[in-house]
Amino acid sequence: MKREGLKVCVTMTLIVLPLAMVAPAGRAEPQKSQPQAMAVETLSDTLAEAVKSNPDIDVAKKKWEEEKAKIIPAGSLPDPEVGVEFWGKNETWYDISQTIPFPVKLPLKAQAQFHEAKRQEEFYKAEEKEIIQKVKVAYYAYFLAWRQIEVFEESVSFLKQFSVVTENKYSVNQTSQANVLKVQLEYYKTINMLETLKQEKEARAAELNAFLDRKPDSPLPKPLEPVLPTIDLDYASFEKIAFENRPELHAARHHVNHTDADLAVAKADFIPDTMLQYSRRTFKDETPDDNIVMVKFNVPFLWFWRQGGMVEAAQKAKEGAQAELRSIEIMTRSELKGLIVKTGNLRRLVELYRTSTLPQAETMLNISLKSYEAGTEGFVDVIDSERSWLGYQLEYYQALSEYWSYLTSLERLVGKDLS
Repeated sequence: MKREGLKVCVTMTLIVLPLAMVAPAGRAEPQKSQPQAMAVETLSDTLAEAVKSNPDIDVAKKKWEEEKAKIIPAGSLPDPEVGVEFWGKNETWYDISQTIPFPVKLPLKAQAQFHEAKRQEEFYKAEEKEIIQKVKVAYYAYFLAWRQIEVFEESVSFLKQFSVVTENKYSVNQTSQANVLKVQLEYYKTINMLETLKQEKEARAAELNAFLDRKPDSPLPKPLEPVLPTIDLDYASFEKIAFENRPELHAARHHVNHTDADLAVAKADFIPDTMLQYSRRTFKDETPDDNIVMVKFNVPFLWFWRQGGMVEAAQKAKEGAQAELRSIEIMTRSELKGLIVKTGNLRRLVELYRTSTLPQAETMLNISLKSYEAGTEGFVDVIDSERSWLGYQLEYYQALSEYWSYLTSLERLVGKDLS
C-alpha cells in the first residue's frame, strides 16, 4: 500500500498475550526474519511430497495390495493330495486325489475377496485424502504464522519512526513526555509479540514437517499464499459429487457386496463337493497292476446346523454392512450441509474485509496520520487508528485461514479437489 508521509505500519493489541519481556534500556533493533535461500514453498509442491513420503499413506497402500494379492488364491482349487500305501511285502498303492468344490463356490469366494480388496483400496484413497487435508491445514497455519510475522515487522518499523517523530515534537513542546513513553512501550511490546510469533512459526513448521516425514527442525521455505477459489456452494451439486466420489461410501458399498458374496458362499455350503481319486495298485509278483478310479461326495446337510449357523452369521454381517452404509450416507448429508453453511459464511466475511473493512481502516489511518503531522489530531488518535488497522488485518488473515480449512474439510467430505 502507498501512504503519504511516514510509512504506515501496524501495532497489535487485539491479541492478548502476556508480556514476557521487560523493556530493555537501549533501543535494540528487532531481528528481522532472514530471507530464505530456498524458493518459496507452494501448496502443490507440499502436497506432492506428502503423498510421496507420508508413511500412513504407504501403510494403507500396502494393506490394499495385500488384499488384492489374495483374490487369485481365494478362487483357486484346494491342493491335490498324493499318497503311497504299502500292503505287505508284495502290494503297493499309489494315490492322487483332488477335491472339486461345487462350481459356484470358488467364483463366489473370489468375488468376496475382490470386494474386500476394493474396500481396502477405498480406505487407501480415504487415507490419502485425510493426509492431504491435514497437510493443507498445516500449510495454511504455517502461512498464517509467516504473514503475522511480516505484519509485526512492519509494526516495529512504524513504531520506531513514530517514536522519532514524537520525540521531535516533545523537544519543541508540541507533545508530552508521557506520549514519548507510551510509544516506546508499544515498541517494546510489539518486539516481544514478534518474538512470540517467531516461536509459533517454528511450531507450525514442525507440524508440517511431520506430515512430510522430515525432522521437526528441517528448514522450510517461505510459503506462497494459496489462491482463493470461487466456488458455487450449491448443496444439491455437492451431494451428488459426494455420493459419486467419497471413498468411505465406496468402501461401505464394497463391504455390502463382500458380505453378500459371503452369504452366497455360506448357502452354497449346503451343496456337496466332489472328490476325484485315482489309485494304482502294483505287485512284485506276476499279478497285473490295477487302476482304480473313485468319485466321492461330502454330505454337508447331515450336520445341517453348522451350515445353518454360518448362513445366519453371514446374513447378520450383511445387514450390519447395509446399516453401516446407511449411517455413512446420513452423516455425509448432515456434515455436508454444515460445512457448506460455515464455508459460505467465512467466504462472505473474507470478501467483506477485502472490499470494505480493510480499505476503510486504511483510509482512517491515513487521515489520522496527516492530521497528526498537521497538528490537528492527537497522538492517541493515530495509535488507535494504527491498532484498528492491524487488528482488522490479523482478523482478515485468520478468517482467510479458517475459510481454507473449512474448504479443505469440504473437499475431504466430497472426495474431490475443489480448489
